[in-house]
Amino acid sequence: MTTVSRAIQSPPRSSIPGTIVIIATVILLSIIPFSHRVTPPAVAFATLLVLAAALVKENQAFHLSLFTAALAIMPLLHSSLREWPFNLVVPLLIYVVVVLAVPRYRRSILWLRFGRFGKDIRLLVIATAAASGIALYSWSRVLNPDLSIHLKYIQNMPIWLFPLAGLGFPAVNAAMEEFVFRGVTMQALDSAFGPGILSIVLQAWPFGAMHYREGFPNGAWGLAMTFVYGILLGALRRRAQGMFAPWIAHVCADMTIFAILAGLVLVQ
Repeated sequence: MTTVSRAIQSPPRSSIPGTIVIIATVILLSIIPFSHRVTPPAVAFATLLVLAAALVKENQAFHLSLFTAALAIMPLLHSSLREWPFNLVVPLLIYVVVVLAVPRYRRSILWLRFGRFGKDIRLLVIATAAASGIALYSWSRVLNPDLSIHLKYIQNMPIWLFPLAGLGFPAVNAAMEEFVFRGVTMQALDSAFGPGILSIVLQAWPFGAMHYREGFPNGAWGLAMTFVYGILLGALRRRAQGMFAPWIAHVCADMTIFAILAGLVLVQ
């Protein structure tokens, strides 16, 4: 009888070809968010990376390249797939279906663990949540950014629905982003470079890039802020040896975002 560990286990180290595929995929994952549309060459390159990962039989390279290819291909099928939440939901669903269907890939998901949540971790979560909340509020007040793209999601929402949305949006959005970056991406980088600081920093860059155009926060300041925040969440994931702590911290940040947007709607 086998037992499932509550802590994340380090993945096996990738071969040189596997590491090359992982590096190339992280670069592509970092470039895609900066473009207004995904080009056919990017889709072709993403597809080639999936085939290369499968050919060299590198599980972690396959995980990351599969999600990235789905992220690149889906917007070409319908314009609605460029919008939140479909831009992440659909690629994640494709990734999950493929991975769960193949035993070798299913068994190589090592990051999906609860981890520790003792007093030290709880304090780190509180500190991370407080810092992110202050940073988000300061960004929205000091820089006075255009938030119309975010407000459109709640401007016509009935007031009675605000409490449900204020919990549902943070929980779902944080889960998706943690799945992608502290989960799939960070595990692939751990297999390429080992479970050190490098993989924590590298996974934070595409996380920041994803917020550059339409994130909250966005723009150059938004990229810098979410890059640093991604490092904090990666370090929290490493310290807690699980996904629950960074997810909770991320939920708190997204609750702050919703509160800021809801406040703007209510005062209009």
